[in-house]
Amino acid sequence: MPVPSLPPDRASRRVARRLLPAAALPLLVASAGPASSEPAAPAPRSVAECPVLLDASTLESPPVLPREFRAAWITPVDGGEWPTRPGMDDATSQAELRAAIQRASDIGLNAIVLHVRTAADALYPTTRVPWSSYLVGPDGRAPGFDPLAFALSEAHARGLQVHVWFNPFRAAPPNRSRAAVGAQAIARRNPQWIVRYGSQQWIDPGFPAARQEALADILEVVDRYDVDGVHIDDYFYPYREERTIRTRVGKGRRRRTVTRTETIRFDDDVSWARHGRGTGMERDAWRRDNVSQFVAALYREVKARKPEVAVGISPFGIWRPGAAPGVYGLDAYAEIYADSRKWLREGWLDYVAPQLYWELDGEQQRFRRLDEWWRRENVQGRHVFPGLLTMRVASRGAPWSGSAITSQIEWLRAAREGRPDAQGHVHFRMSTLMPQAQGALGDRLATSLYATPALPPANPWLGPTPPAAPEVTPWCPDPSTLPGDGGAQYGAPRGPALSVLPGDTLRVRWWAVQLLDSVGTWHTRVVPAAERRLSAELAPGAVANAVAVSAVTPSGVQSPSRMVRLR
Repeated sequence: MPVPSLPPDRASRRVARRLLPAAALPLLVASAGPASSEPAAPAPRSVAECPVLLDASTLESPPVLPREFRAAWITPVDGGEWPTRPGMDDATSQAELRAAIQRASDIGLNAIVLHVRTAADALYPTTRVPWSSYLVGPDGRAPGFDPLAFALSEAHARGLQVHVWFNPFRAAPPNRSRAAVGAQAIARRNPQWIVRYGSQQWIDPGFPAARQEALADILEVVDRYDVDGVHIDDYFYPYREERTIRTRVGKGRRRRTVTRTETIRFDDDVSWARHGRGTGMERDAWRRDNVSQFVAALYREVKARKPEVAVGISPFGIWRPGAAPGVYGLDAYAEIYADSRKWLREGWLDYVAPQLYWELDGEQQRFRRLDEWWRRENVQGRHVFPGLLTMRVASRGAPWSGSAITSQIEWLRAAREGRPDAQGHVHFRMSTLMPQAQGALGDRLATSLYATPALPPANPWLGPTPPAAPEVTPWCPDPSTLPGDGGAQYGAPRGPALSVLPGDTLRVRWWAVQLLDSVGTWHTRVVPAAERRLSAELAPGAVANAVAVSAVTPSGVQSPSRMVRLR
């Protein structure tokens, strides 16, 4: 099934759009490569090489760009995408992260959800918590670069959004060397906050100061980095674990071992006594309120700092058993105290990515029924972008076929066609879309469902005013003014190029650049708005017949296009 359809009068035009490889439509800007490299000096430019703007009034407008959130989670957990092992040298670590980002761009994604805090440690430099055990080696040696700044630079240069992913209350994951360093640091300052639960260590959300500390960790990143979104998943209170208890009973020859299991109790007696008992709520209701207070504060405080930064949450797919007719299973409302329906109804998020980790026609029709249920509950008109269990395609045990994921995407698109619901989904996880993954799912998506580029859906409630169309003029510097032996400035376009400037004072995040070739096909590229010179070439030596440039705000609202015809 194609990407959300264009208006019928345009669907018949020869405007089949395809995403060019990065090398075919270069982003030729000052920040495109390492500052230390010296490009070879090209031959001096002649005036004939400069683009000349011609009358574009007779040209048909470019096709409307589809909108669909196409994202993948990137995490180090359980043999993840980056870092795949702790203690890598900086060059290897950067190459690994760059490869995942490049792959996301190559196959047609427009966002990544990057795990920057898996527990009480970080994959970015901060004085608040230690470096992540997934990143540093046994000796705890810090990397010599800022991984988050690096990821943002690499992703934004390729037109990808970056949503930073936090686990705010998990203090230490199980079975990790050095994993408890962050929990130990918290315990030295506030020992009552740390609760040992089975194989894990947890930060007790029942302490208001602990919630405030977790919030401050996230807000530091929002303040320091130019992120597109903040993302949390389903770890609030821990999923329940059981332990085995063996008891010797009887005497003499009749003595035997009796084995039983029991659910481990989350020991929040101290926080309950100090902050819960006097509220008049039952303990379960108080725990849910602790989490809901955190979610509301997160949304409020992010918007107070940077309203354009999206807040996304990925809860367990089932809010309560039976809420979606015919769907039963784990009760996230009662077990991990996540009242995710309330957050959606209150508008305390910009998108929800419910984990619909079941096959399309699987048990209880969970995938279809739960997607429909989440959209019905979306009374504030936010976005519902289901999480897909893409990793099952490469699973060793009972793997799904690649068509299981493509069928889900097709079904999600059809279910939203002609409705106000935004298109979108998130893959768990990026590793299954990498070139070496079993099934070549990434390649299949690139040539089929993602063959047409798409912008992420707009968040008009964060800023509905469209910017003015950008100003577009030819750009061709006098070679005699350039440094060196008549060569171009480092990173400046080597072929015909256009200068682009915002049309008004509204902040612009991206340029949506559409180039028309000689046979009437449009090619699309999303370019960071910091770049003010855009190549007019489709490939080296092949200049577009026309170029249309529109501005896209951080909230995703798009301007009218400024279209120029070139000679």
